[in-house]
Amino acid sequence: NKGQSIKRFRRIFPNSVIHAFEPNTFEYEILKNKYREDKKIILNNFAVGDKKETKSFYITAKSGSSSFNKLNLNSEWLKKRSKQFNTSTSGYTKSIEKVNIITLDEYCKKNNLNNIDILKIDTQGYEDKVLKGCENIFKNNIVSFVEVEIMFDDVYEKYLTFSDLEKNLLPYDFRFCAITTANNNLFEGLVFFADLVYFN
Repeated sequence: NKGQSIKRFRRIFPNSVIHAFEPNTFEYEILKNKYREDKKIILNNFAVGDKKETKSFYITAKSGSSSFNKLNLNSEWLKKRSKQFNTSTSGYTKSIEKVNIITLDEYCKKNNLNNIDILKIDTQGYEDKVLKGCENIFKNNIVSFVEVEIMFDDVYEKYLTFSDLEKNLLPYDFRFCAITTANNNLFEGLVFFADLVYFN
């Protein structure tokens, strides 16, 4: 999105090489301009998933909620967010872009990546597809650590469960070891999600 994870990981690991993916062309151009002098940040203007394809990507008024998944038009979240952006619930999705998708297996092979210390996935309900596209790099123990977002609310028409994610992690000896939640009360607030951490 806007480089939040790039900033976070660069602060913790100043000498790290970061491969980042942003399918939204507008946000990608901003990132490219921001990090144009940093040769250790490799930016990619496409998405990752479970197979090579082109798919509709829904760009929303607040770009961080853009997704391959359609918004749930009846959610309280969308009713409030659309008012904040002075639009209707149906108008909160501003445009639809055709986006190219590849797998991380394919990306790593193409770029000769044989070691990934941290794989961070925050793809608005598309995390299961991203993990599915990591079969070879998981099988070959290329990834040490996975941090993946899971959303528990009904912002999108689709939502994931722990088992949706873990079926792509547990067979490769990843073990769940930590969780950070964004909202600890399901009955208050509009968003309830968490970042899950798995170690190989």
